[in-house]
Amino acid sequence: MVDDIGEVVVDVAGAALRHAGGLVIDLTVDHVFSRHTARFFHGVGRRLIAVGTLGRVRIPSSLRTVPKGERARPRRSDWLALWVGIISWIALFLAIGLGVSHFL
Repeated sequence: MVDDIGEVVVDVAGAALRHAGGLVIDLTVDHVFSRHTARFFHGVGRRLIAVGTLGRVRIPSSLRTVPKGERARPRRSDWLALWVGIISWIALFLAIGLGVSHFL
């Protein structure tokens, strides 16, 4: 009887954690690809690309104006800068996390 109650509690807690985890991932993806956050990562990526290539490759700013009534059409370089920015931040936080855990 007690084992059955414990098993049910564990199953309910597991389901709640899975749903909460899915919500966190959905919110994170929505936040990363929102206008302001994407612009931040794009800026980080374009600066890293410029530094990494010693200034030979320059990606235009994401602050370009789009004529009224038209949709923005990101170029391949825009996507590259965005993903370089996202991956570099992930790498930075992993390095900090691993560095901190190494000293603990």
